[in-house]
Amino acid sequence: MEFELFLLICNYIGTIAFAVSGVVKGFNKNLDIFGITLLGILTAVGGGIIRDMMTARIPAALTDPTSIYLAIAVALIMYLFVITRKTDKLQHQQMYRFLAITNLVFDAIGLAIFALIGASAGVELHLNFMTSGILATLTGVGGGILRDLLVNETPIVLKEDVYAVLAFFAGIAYHILVLDFHLPRIPVYIALFTIALVIRLLVIKYHVNLPNMSLKEKVSKK
Repeated sequence: MEFELFLLICNYIGTIAFAVSGVVKGFNKNLDIFGITLLGILTAVGGGIIRDMMTARIPAALTDPTSIYLAIAVALIMYLFVITRKTDKLQHQQMYRFLAITNLVFDAIGLAIFALIGASAGVELHLNFMTSGILATLTGVGGGILRDLLVNETPIVLKEDVYAVLAFFAGIAYHILVLDFHLPRIPVYIALFTIALVIRLLVIKYHVNLPNMSLKEKVSKK
């Protein structure tokens, strides 16, 4: 398989994953269909737009809006699925717990995919490994930051979660393995995607967070 086709398939999978994450956030905030769809689109393509602007390119989502159409389709399908379900209070709570878990899992999938797509952009432009790591981070977390800001939340990446760090090091690893060790891109991509996804899911399961200012409060109370 050609690497360009492989990246295109990965991009569509990541778009679906991040669109689901954005739509679930919209459900949790009780937004209308427009708000839910907008969050799905921003989460899905926001990181890529930021990456392309950083590298002085016209954002791919604007020249080929397939990803936008895909995010809209995901939002509409999920919206229709939720509003057509007749549930009592207990089932309603169970559904929202399921959506919360779905949000975390699909967010992890989108992160792993888009971080490596960002890193591949750095490799294609023959940039240094640090820049590839930065592009990986922006692509992986940019959409989520835009989503959280739009619903008036402090982006989780700024206060406790480790997934920005994970995206950064996944991007650096991809750059070094492909450019310095000359390993084939597709196997490297699949291997790093699997590692990043597993680590992200373990972080979610065991609630591993970076230290934040809440530690200062705990110390002051003692």
